Amino acid sequence: MPGHFCLRPYAESDWVALRAFILCQWGTAHPMATRRLFDWQFQGFGHPGGGIRSILLFRGEDLVGFRGIIPGLYQVPSPRGMQVLHGGSLAMWMLRGDCRGKGLGQAMHRAAENLLQVVTGAGSNPETSVPIYLQNGFRFLESMNRYLAVLDPEACIARFGKQSAEAHSPARRKAREPLAPTGVDAAVLAEIWKRSAFEAGFFSLYRNEGFWRWRILESPGFRYETFVDPEGSGFVVARLEPLLSREGDAFLPSRVLRLIDLVPARPSTWLGAEDAPFARFLGRCLDWAGERGCIAADFHCASGIFGPILARAGFTREQDLLKGGIPPLPRFFNGGPNPGRPINALVKAPGVDSFEWVYMVKSDNDMDRPRRLDENGQVLY
Repeated sequence: MPGHFCLRPYAESDWVALRAFILCQWGTAHPMATRRLFDWQFQGFGHPGGGIRSILLFRGEDLVGFRGIIPGLYQVPSPRGMQVLHGGSLAMWMLRGDCRGKGLGQAMHRAAENLLQVVTGAGSNPETSVPIYLQNGFRFLESMNRYLAVLDPEACIARFGKQSAEAHSPARRKAREPLAPTGVDAAVLAEIWKRSAFEAGFFSLYRNEGFWRWRILESPGFRYETFVDPEGSGFVVARLEPLLSREGDAFLPSRVLRLIDLVPARPSTWLGAEDAPFARFLGRCLDWAGERGCIAADFHCASGIFGPILARAGFTREQDLLKGGIPPLPRFFNGGPNPGRPINALVKAPGVDSFEWVYMVKSDNDMDRPRRLDENGQVLY
């Protein structure tokens, strides 16, 4: 690295300079220029002393680069059993234009990798960052599995056109009775996770009590709803996303249910066994959402292990629709005419050679945080 450049970890005293950098490089509306959202996202979990921090690149006193790291703990299968390793998810990577072409981006990335035993990413740009990840030995999944359910066919046709009717699964049936979300204890969610996904040997973020508290219960961006099956089949985390008018100046009564985490309680479900009780439970959650104005639902996951359960609950996989020439619902429901790029996934971890037994979802990286704030800094969606 040229002598007049230096790398160092982000410190709170850097916030003013970093905020100016974000506003300049990503645009004046970028939500991570709001400190409460930035501090929350890059706090992560499992590292209370701040041992893993994002990387800043300076030229003299001038901030010219940012390599964001969201710290976390990861559960990693090994011949000795499950391990919990320190790692991080990579998010927001930028180098000022006049500093490119000097190998500085690679230097920032190497500095990040040197901090982490496990590195993950999602939603990376195929034209810029993905080639660098591949050069550095990452496993790459071009597109997470995306599952869609239409809860109100007429409303979807009116909003998105006839293609939404084609995406509607005839298997969707009304459940016994809708099931409302409940107040939850992070320790209870962590215990269910440990007895299911951890015991089954899935690679994933280690969703311990600290994870659920940080990511879901204390999120300053979105309000998440947690459904726990009273019959013990597992739990679901979701959020209700409002829809904007076509002009983008008013909210509609209609909403979309974004499924964030599906956690069946049985380890065998994670290994591909049928789980009719969990599918019924999921159907009850969808019915509750439909009663509250949700016209559609979706879920992103790297592994396809939940495909049969989701199909039984009335979901169709986006990739299957595309193979049949059917345009699916847009990925960004409030994103204008652009349907959004598929969400890819990247992993670099000991012993992880494929995504078959990898549980990564949309919220694991930088893909489920507010995208638009109002003039007062409050989250719109």
